[in-house]
Amino acid sequence: MFFFNPHFITRLLSIMLFVSIAGCTDKGQEIQQWMHEDTGSYGATISADNKYLLTGSIGGYGRVWDVDKNEVIYSVQHKENNEGGLIAAKFSDNGKFLVTIEQQSIARWFMSDGHLVGYWSWPDLRDVAVSESGRYALLGMKANQAIYFDMQDGKMVYVFPHHEKITSVALSRDGRFALTGSDDWHASLWNLATGEHIWSKNMEYKISRVELSDDGEFAMANAYVGQTKIFSTDSKGTLVSQLEVKSRGMTVVSADFSDDAGILATGRAAKGIDIWDVKTGLSIRSWLPEVKHKIQPDSATILDLNISSDKTQLLSESSTGIGQLWSIK
Repeated sequence: MFFFNPHFITRLLSIMLFVSIAGCTDKGQEIQQWMHEDTGSYGATISADNKYLLTGSIGGYGRVWDVDKNEVIYSVQHKENNEGGLIAAKFSDNGKFLVTIEQQSIARWFMSDGHLVGYWSWPDLRDVAVSESGRYALLGMKANQAIYFDMQDGKMVYVFPHHEKITSVALSRDGRFALTGSDDWHASLWNLATGEHIWSKNMEYKISRVELSDDGEFAMANAYVGQTKIFSTDSKGTLVSQLEVKSRGMTVVSADFSDDAGILATGRAAKGIDIWDVKTGLSIRSWLPEVKHKIQPDSATILDLNISSDKTQLLSESSTGIGQLWSIK
C-alpha cells in the first residue's frame, strides 16, 4: 500500500497513539536491511516477485529500486513541481507495468524503463489496484465509488458504489473479483465478469485495508483500530476466521496472502508485523522491528510487505525509509 495523503497521515498518527502492540514481543529474524529514503517515506509498494520497490519521497515523486542491487532504476512523477504528489501505486503482477495515482491523475508506466504509456486526468482519487496483466486499474475515489478502468482502451468498465469515500481497493490475481472498503464501514465484493455486487460486510467502523488472495478464494477486511476478518468469496461471504488480536484491535496498513493462501502477513500502523493462519485466524508469529534510524521517536508504519513464493521470507518497507528482509520459517 502507498500513502502520500497528508489528511491520512494525520489520521494515522492519531490512531497510532492508541494502538496496542503488546502481542509483538520480539525483534524478528532479519536477514538483510537497506536504507532507501534518509528522511523517511510517505509510502511504498513492492512487486509480486520481490525484485522491485517503489518508495515515495517527501518531494512528491516516486523512486523505483532494484531490491537486490539496492539501486534506483528511475524516478516517476506526474508533474515537475511539488504541488501534487503520488498517493498510491501498484505494480502489475506480470512485471510489465507500474500504475501511479495523484489526487487528480493516473499514470501508467513500463516497468522496464519507466517510459510513460498512459496518462489520464481524474478527480478525487484515493487508492489503486492493478490487474495481473496491467491492463485494468481499480480506482478508489473520494466520490463514494470505485471505478474499474480499462487503461488500454481508455474507458470505464464498471462503477462500484458506496455510501462514503473509498479507502482501500484490491483485485484478485485470477481476475475474478474486486474488493472495496469504505468509510461507510463496509467491505464489498464484486464480480468482474458481470460487474454485479456479491456481498457487503459491516466491519463496525471505517475500513483501513482490504486484500484478496491471488486465487480469489479469500477476502480480508480490517477496520481502524478494530477487527480483522477473513471471508470466503462464495455467494454468502462465509466467515472463515477472525484474527485473534491480544489487544482491543489493530490498524492494518499493508497485507499479503501467500501464493497458496495458507498464511496472511499484515503490517500495522504502529510498526508491528504479524503472520496469521488463514483458516484459523491464529497468530503464527508477531514481531516488532527494531528500527535503527536517526528519526525519533522510534516508530514506523509498515507501508508494504510481501511474502516470498516459498513462504520462508518476507520483504517489508517502513515509513522510516528502511527496507528489511525477514525469515518467517
